[in-house]
Amino acid sequence: MIGKFVRKTALSALLLLSVGCVLPAWASPTPSQLVEAVTNSKVLPASVRVNAQYSMGQVSIYMYRSGRVSDNDLKIDSVLITKVLKDKFGSDVKQVQLNFYDSGNQRDVRQCVVSQAQVEDFAARKIGQDELLKYLAITRTQASSGSSGSSYTNAGLQQVLSATCAPGFKEGDRHIMLIHIQELAKRGGNFQRLFALYKQMDDMIRSGQAEEIVPIYNQMGPILTAEQAAVNQKSAESAADAALKNREAMVKAQMLSYFPRYGFAYQRRVAIWSAIKRLAASGRDVTYQASYLFEHVDNPFYAGKLEEAKAGIIQLEKVLGLPVTYDW
Repeated sequence: MIGKFVRKTALSALLLLSVGCVLPAWASPTPSQLVEAVTNSKVLPASVRVNAQYSMGQVSIYMYRSGRVSDNDLKIDSVLITKVLKDKFGSDVKQVQLNFYDSGNQRDVRQCVVSQAQVEDFAARKIGQDELLKYLAITRTQASSGSSGSSYTNAGLQQVLSATCAPGFKEGDRHIMLIHIQELAKRGGNFQRLFALYKQMDDMIRSGQAEEIVPIYNQMGPILTAEQAAVNQKSAESAADAALKNREAMVKAQMLSYFPRYGFAYQRRVAIWSAIKRLAASGRDVTYQASYLFEHVDNPFYAGKLEEAKAGIIQLEKVLGLPVTYDW
């Protein structure tokens, strides 16, 4: 408990006191400079070896950590390291992805992506420390050889929303695609496959394979269309369910105080109402029958449209299995 308190206190102090202390960066940081900054910060235990990559504002940090280290401690490390790098290299650091390889099983990786906006919001006190740590996500992936994008197939929502677009070939088209994927993710759609393909393109751009992304981009269009249609269908079904539940609630409220008004075909209307009540008492959904009674029998009766009310009565008697008579 003391160790966690010290780490969280250090997190608060480092994030709040370093506002406005960004040093100018006259050249993009090199991997060795990134490693030196992280190592000298003493955020990590001295036994942890760090590697780093840098491309167009995107910093990737790699290290081995024990699987016993909690996700929360890794999130704290991620925020501390991000602030160290931003304080050292300023606007050259736009996003940091930290990759924690399991020292016991080197194929298991935990990832945490910290965006510039998240750190700045905390520094400006728009969000508190606990809220910041809650926003960050630890994603479990498998180490992948090459740029297949397979390590992103289990990406979490926060990782998708904080993703950026690598500058270069077809940047405008790729950025629009990323926006569509992020919207799909926010609406609860199936975004993992699309995001994995997007990251595959992103990695290829960064490694100089720009022209080779065209088939992948063309493959993503139909997938995106299908997933958008699926999430739209799901939204429509949810709206329809909500409307039906609202209608059921209104009918139930009407039934509590309802009794047929005396007048035309009174006995037949009472028999219909009694049959509906028996169905409701047995646990049956009587929304249709009660609504039909109100709309196609009572409303015409109140308006003096007796022929229309007759047709409604006969139809309900058939639905409810009541004997049809000719006594009005």
